[in-house]
Amino acid sequence: MDERNVKIIESAFRLFAHYSVTKTSMAEIASAAGIARQTLYNMFENKEDLIFAALLHYAGQSKADIERDCVGITEIDLRLDILFKHLVKIPFEGMQRLPHLDEILVIGDGLSCERKTKIRDTYKSAIQHVFLPFENQLSEQGVVPVQLYDFLKAVFIQIKRDANNADHLRKLFEPMRMLLLNSLNNHE
Repeated sequence: MDERNVKIIESAFRLFAHYSVTKTSMAEIASAAGIARQTLYNMFENKEDLIFAALLHYAGQSKADIERDCVGITEIDLRLDILFKHLVKIPFEGMQRLPHLDEILVIGDGLSCERKTKIRDTYKSAIQHVFLPFENQLSEQGVVPVQLYDFLKAVFIQIKRDANNADHLRKLFEPMRMLLLNSLNNHE
């Protein structure tokens, strides 16, 4: 995604999260991004297109951050902490600061299957990167790695929505973390 598109979707996302999707006009988004309204419409047909682009961009950003932070890290416990940080903790903190993020998430839930799959696959690829060195161990224990990634993605969504605060978030993640650690460490 080029720099101009990133500026547009980040501007739109900030406005949506702060003022709400329904109360933010395409003209306000264009103004915040420093482009003409017609240029915005040439690139994004509507607000749903902007939300999809933003969610896909943030998924890609999380994936890149995970890959960067995992370089040289071979211990599963540290890799799980990286995964937690980028797919649970940071998004949760963002959700707490943005008053209308729930509206964005509802629209995200209503995206076409094709669009949701693109976003989900980006997150699953990030999860896979964390577990890549351990896929053989998982398979030997009867765990299908791809199914684990689907499961973890679903768990991460749920604990972010259920948590009351950062401590509660960590407590919700901890049983999953311990199960994974025990499973992989007992195999060695």
